Amino acid sequence: MNIAKNQNSAVRILHLYHDLMNLYGDWANADVLSRALKRRGVSAEIVRVSVGDEVDFSAYDFVYIGSGTERNQRACMKDLVRHSEMFLRKVEEGMHVLATGNSHELFGRSITSEDGERFETLGLMDFETIQLQSRVAGDVVCGASFISERVIGFINRAGGSQEGTVMRPFSAELGPAADEKSQAEGIMYKNMLGTYLTGPLLVRNPPLLKYFAEALCPSSGSECTGDDLFFDFQEKAYLMAVEELLQRVQPPIH
Repeated sequence: MNIAKNQNSAVRILHLYHDLMNLYGDWANADVLSRALKRRGVSAEIVRVSVGDEVDFSAYDFVYIGSGTERNQRACMKDLVRHSEMFLRKVEEGMHVLATGNSHELFGRSITSEDGERFETLGLMDFETIQLQSRVAGDVVCGASFISERVIGFINRAGGSQEGTVMRPFSAELGPAADEKSQAEGIMYKNMLGTYLTGPLLVRNPPLLKYFAEALCPSSGSECTGDDLFFDFQEKAYLMAVEELLQRVQPPIH
């Protein structure tokens, strides 16, 4: 569901648990999305809320939640329970959501920690996260089912697996994925996208940034209404990174 905006109406971006789920500079995902919308002639308001704050999810067009420690993840889950009915209803209605790092685990049925303790989560999708004491980390290059370009990022998560049936939008060509049994990565449901990939994700991936900007504010063919040299550098950095990372998969022949 696209939410068309004109120059007189702002897209409202909710950065959820901005202080507790903010590893790897995740705050920049909300910031760069607002800048991308500005290029399309639409202003964007970023509202940051955390544990204990009141929030009306119906007031927002886009919700972002980043990655955090396992301890912070559980603290946020305990707080999110009081909002779960409204939040899940808005997801069902087509609200756009991006969850990076381990925050996307909250949308499954449960998380089982390394010591065997099981935590109930939102239950939007049919999967369970099983955590081990080991860590999984590395650069990642993925193909995507919903855009033609590759997506790059970095994964640093607890070892283990995700059990259950869920739509996986990414397929890893390089690096770790959602579990150690396949190359499938991420979760997708309607307009909700989750992934272990960090980076910050939207800063490192202009095609993915454009995907969300287009969903929130469909363009008429001309994307840029103002000068922002950041986006030129972003594109060049992305292309260089993809080329360098793919050389690890298939080194050039000399």
